[in-house]
Amino acid sequence: MDDILKEITDLRQVMENRFRQVEALTNLYGIIPVKYAMPKPTKWTASPDFLLFLVSQIQERRPLSILDIGSGATTVWMANALHHFEIPGKIVSVDHDKNFGDATAATLKQQELSTYAQVRIAPLVEVEVKGERWHWYDPMQIEDVEKCDMVVVDGPPGFLQPLSRYPALPMLESKVNSDVRIFMDDASRPDELHIVERWCREYPDWSSEFIDHEKGTAVLKRSR
Repeated sequence: MDDILKEITDLRQVMENRFRQVEALTNLYGIIPVKYAMPKPTKWTASPDFLLFLVSQIQERRPLSILDIGSGATTVWMANALHHFEIPGKIVSVDHDKNFGDATAATLKQQELSTYAQVRIAPLVEVEVKGERWHWYDPMQIEDVEKCDMVVVDGPPGFLQPLSRYPALPMLESKVNSDVRIFMDDASRPDELHIVERWCREYPDWSSEFIDHEKGTAVLKRSR
């Protein structure tokens, strides 16, 4: 009997989540009247509720400089948001996978959004953070990026190394504005929970908020 109740509960949660994602996707298309086919959701891409949240943040905060760590659906939807809300901003999106990055760049070109977003191929190289060695995006590819109003962290993939996304804050802290918002996807995963806890411990002037999206979203900002 307990097993049956658990199966019913699990199924209900799955259906509720599917409804939330369909609702979020419907709202996305309602807010941004896109004319082209958008990147299809997969288990690797950002969920509709996360994409909707990013678009709403752009609408509200009107950022001029966005850094997107891990190109894809986030890049395309945010570029559409800048265009739709007539914000003269620019997205720099980095990706270690050339095929994936080129596909995102091709989508941006097709949708005539290349003036709003640029994809840069940044191979994973060894970097040193606080005396530890990590594999992260080649810093040379974002050397000119500065004064970011918004950062989206959706890479590197977690299977590459433990706490794979940890270098993001140490490597980018000098490149952001004082009122920046950093959004990390997949924040429900144990590694990402640990990363956020470690960031807030090692950088006490930063605070975090968790948002209950499908994959979890961590929002970081400087404490006032």
